[in-house]
Amino acid sequence: MRASVMTVGAALIVAGMCFVSEIEAGFKIVVLDDPDVGLNDPAEREPIDGNNGTTLGQQRLNVLQAAADRWAEFLDLDPSVEIRVGAEFIALDCEEDRGVLGSARSNFVYKDFANAPAAGVWYSAAQAEALAVASGGLLAADRQHIGTFYNLRLDEGDETCLRGASWYYGLDPEASRPAGTIPLFPVVLHEFAHGLGFATLVNLETGALFQPDNEDPLEDAYMRFLFDTETDSSWSDMTDTERQVSALNDPTVVWTGADVAAESNRVTAPEAFSQGQLRMHAPDPIEPGSSISHWSPTAEPSLLMEPSLTSGLFDQVDLTPALFSDIGWPIRSEFLDLIFSDRFQ
Repeated sequence: MRASVMTVGAALIVAGMCFVSEIEAGFKIVVLDDPDVGLNDPAEREPIDGNNGTTLGQQRLNVLQAAADRWAEFLDLDPSVEIRVGAEFIALDCEEDRGVLGSARSNFVYKDFANAPAAGVWYSAAQAEALAVASGGLLAADRQHIGTFYNLRLDEGDETCLRGASWYYGLDPEASRPAGTIPLFPVVLHEFAHGLGFATLVNLETGALFQPDNEDPLEDAYMRFLFDTETDSSWSDMTDTERQVSALNDPTVVWTGADVAAESNRVTAPEAFSQGQLRMHAPDPIEPGSSISHWSPTAEPSLLMEPSLTSGLFDQVDLTPALFSDIGWPIRSEFLDLIFSDRFQ
């Protein structure tokens, strides 16, 4: 079994039913902020829309834990598994009408661990930990499987950042969100999903497979389901140069996993498909942190894992558990046919 640091991240950009599970979540939020900053901010706050935190830091932390609980509803985790998510609020790029809300990465990737779905393939640290539980765990208890970051510039009243928008920390999907706010909950759901494996390790600038020091280049679990309908080729069968070209090939880069295909009829927009398969985001030029590791934004209804946050999203996870199932995550069987909210019926 080999492990390697994963340096590829994915960002959620904004342009122009929280259900807190009673399931024992296999997640631990590890606060990485300095004292009095971010998740440790002691500024007093009134509880808001299902979030009973009385400080700014606690309200933020409650949102992160609620998102962890949401993913724990779908992932069929052994009770002994603990997925550790490092989290901090830092200043991220932000302009008046466009900004990075959050980013995430798997801090490590593993191959050839116990119960790996395929040999010689890189998997996120969280997925490897969940599958290799019988071997006693992979990552030391003082390290995090996932790293997540959220934009501290919101809440600061900076008109140059999204016109002074602030985070909304409510957890009630039926509540009316105040004007000029952006809900943190769907952003955290989105970023956790990247850390859990909704991302490729392919170098999109060169098309090269992930290759840590002293290792052969190998596929990652995500890229094995990428396919270009124009060239009729899977990314696994392409050369580096062919993948480099395909990464820019909207609208013909698609996902071929069977579980996503079984649920994708809920997406009603014809333009979200190429030859009957759901499109990935593959613009020219490449958008670092967004290209390939998101669905095409042409989907309707909008999906959680699009590159930009859509206003109607809150606690919906839509096709993400199906994609996780495709790449080998154990998903609770009772949820496989119930992953869409009422708005998809």
